[in-house]
Amino acid sequence: MKINKSINKKSFDAIKNMHGKMPYAVEMQGITKTFANGSIIANENLDIKVKTNTIHAIIGENGAGKSTLMSILFGIYKPDKGSINVNGHEVKFKSAQDASSTGLGMVHQHFKLVEVFTLLENIILGAEITRHGTLDRKTSKALIMELSKKYSLPVDLNKRVNKASVGEQQRVEILKLLYRDSNILIFDEPTAVLSDAEIQGFLKMLLEFKKLGKTIIIITHKLNEVKEVADHATVIRLGKKVDDFDVHNTSVNAMAEAMVGRHLNPIKNIMADVEINKNDVILSVKNLHANKISSNKIEALKDISFNVHKGEILGIAGVEGNGQTELAMAIGGLIKPTKGIIELQTNGKNVIVNNLPIRKIYDHGISHVPEDRHKYGLLLDETVSFNAVAPEIDRQPFSKFGFLNRHAINEYAQLLCTKFDVRGANGGRSIARSLSGGNQQKLVLGREINRKHSVIVYVQPTRGLDLGAIQDIHKHIMDDAKNGAAVVLISYELDEIFDIASTIMVIDNGHILYHNSAKHTTREIVGQHISSAIQKDGAAHV
Repeated sequence: MKINKSINKKSFDAIKNMHGKMPYAVEMQGITKTFANGSIIANENLDIKVKTNTIHAIIGENGAGKSTLMSILFGIYKPDKGSINVNGHEVKFKSAQDASSTGLGMVHQHFKLVEVFTLLENIILGAEITRHGTLDRKTSKALIMELSKKYSLPVDLNKRVNKASVGEQQRVEILKLLYRDSNILIFDEPTAVLSDAEIQGFLKMLLEFKKLGKTIIIITHKLNEVKEVADHATVIRLGKKVDDFDVHNTSVNAMAEAMVGRHLNPIKNIMADVEINKNDVILSVKNLHANKISSNKIEALKDISFNVHKGEILGIAGVEGNGQTELAMAIGGLIKPTKGIIELQTNGKNVIVNNLPIRKIYDHGISHVPEDRHKYGLLLDETVSFNAVAPEIDRQPFSKFGFLNRHAINEYAQLLCTKFDVRGANGGRSIARSLSGGNQQKLVLGREINRKHSVIVYVQPTRGLDLGAIQDIHKHIMDDAKNGAAVVLISYELDEIFDIASTIMVIDNGHILYHNSAKHTTREIVGQHISSAIQKDGAAHV
């Protein structure tokens, strides 16, 4: 690691111990970072100062350059230009390990986990506790269990990452940082897949860290959370700093308008007043059973039955891990039910789809926006253009007689990226992995919404999206329903369900606890069902 010449290597080790003595924990000046040989400007001459022992929010639209800026601070990227000071000393990190050695810790939006390791092994990796030269798993596990219970971050430490849900992986990332007891904490969209109860626990955790003298930087689109805990906020738009705010003296609306550059009018839930014709059943789930994706020995769905009608948005609420993921994957064909029927009414015929291959299910008109966009939604090392048409690339107009029509593919991808505001696509030539998380999500959403379908299943559709993008996607979902699609919306954010659902259902432990129209449902009713389920089942699964 390179350091300022005024600091020798011995004294550099003391930098992390100086936290709390310097007015600024982090100072980044004139930061510029480009990609694709300079054709994509992620950060341009950007300055930011983070006061010691404060909570500083970085807000902006998807693709604004927020994650890139923090990845530069954490040593993942090197800036093209600019300087970085940590606790008053200039640093030039060669790697994230260098950044960690100065007391920085980062929870990434795109998880940095080893798929074949257990959750315990991922948390302790690189910070193992040993006793007489042997790995002391017992002590590490006890420490993690204590942190998990204290901050309401339940995980099954014996589970492998490739069997864990997106929410559980997110909690592992947070626990990795807590386990290392860093002094400057960077969180990139940390509450994107947490439940309401977990979010409140997380926000309390941030305030506790502040009391302990730590400095917190949080990237988020959830301005109510910013207002609740942050001291200062920096708004970034198109790679440039727009403004700095004292959060205590700034309204949520003022920050939102600075973030998107326009006034945002709330969208009314017009679906709650739509009369659903109970005879127009499009999707019918009958006596469905399915095993957990993490274990074939445990049932996730237990005799689930419901219908989704033409023009209906069925919002499914509940604590994550109670069968929602398996339900979406069964409808989308990613897993096979053990019992029961998934029936689709299409072209005047009833088609049982649960034992069909994914391709046939797709052909029958079921679209699916999966919970894990990286594992199931995108080919990360292919272009945006390829991903825009991947499920239909072997048919006209995208191919003929086995030959790809690249002009048609690129033209369609560009139209899709324009319609759904996928930024950084570079005319479809960018690699999907290079897009920000929010723009990756918009690419998957756009592809699934834009193709011909009668049923569409969403799991956490607006995860990681900014306020403007959320409004746009919600409008697309409601327009889709108005045009006759049957929509299944699985979300762990009650605001999202109440914003657009016409019918609301609560699932707990593989059973339906509640199912009624949105018009006759309140947050209190849903909250009571969720709370009773939590009290019955217990809060943590460590």
